[in-house]
Amino acid sequence: IHNIHNIQHDNRNTRRTTRRELTAGVMVAVATRMAIASPGRLDSSARAQETTECTTCSDSNSSLQPGDKAFQVSSSGLRILDVKEGRGPQPKQGQTVVLDWSGFTAGYQAKRIDNTSGTDNQFVFKLGSDPREAIPAFEEAVAGMRVGGVRRIEIPGELEERLAYPVDKEIRYSAGPKPFTLGGRRALDFVLDNKTLKPFNKTLLFDIRLNNIRQ
Repeated sequence: IHNIHNIQHDNRNTRRTTRRELTAGVMVAVATRMAIASPGRLDSSARAQETTECTTCSDSNSSLQPGDKAFQVSSSGLRILDVKEGRGPQPKQGQTVVLDWSGFTAGYQAKRIDNTSGTDNQFVFKLGSDPREAIPAFEEAVAGMRVGGVRRIEIPGELEERLAYPVDKEIRYSAGPKPFTLGGRRALDFVLDNKTLKPFNKTLLFDIRLNNIRQ
């Protein structure tokens, strides 16, 4: 789980937050499996309480400790945290960006989707292209970054299809980032296709490092 930190930065508080975020995801998964396996043991009020508690768990801002940085919530509902401020230029619409990314199914079992750091699988896309080359959450996040910066984004499960990947498998990866390993695609597809999961179980967490801007 700690491999998300292969995208390098020096913020110790953020590292602690990530471990709690991913631990919270595992807790959500356990609670959800218990609810599915034994629905008869919970009355309606208990089930409602469990759902409310787990929904809170999928929001990393609900588990902050003193000194931790909070995610900022944009107008789209995307949660954004600047792990490291970049000092290079900021990309403009129509420019091509080169970045590394890592991701987890934070709302369910905290499985790694992929990590491009140290590989030749950097994600390259043109900002504002039509048709879109990146999912809306990445477009929004990268547009506000500077080269050298690292930004963490959390996509709430209830906004997954609007900000991330389509439910339709035929067009799911028409916009990136696309997991480059079979295991990563399986982990992501399982969460997106599983109809027994609650919306908050579909929460996704990504770290993005903006490496370069191509003219």
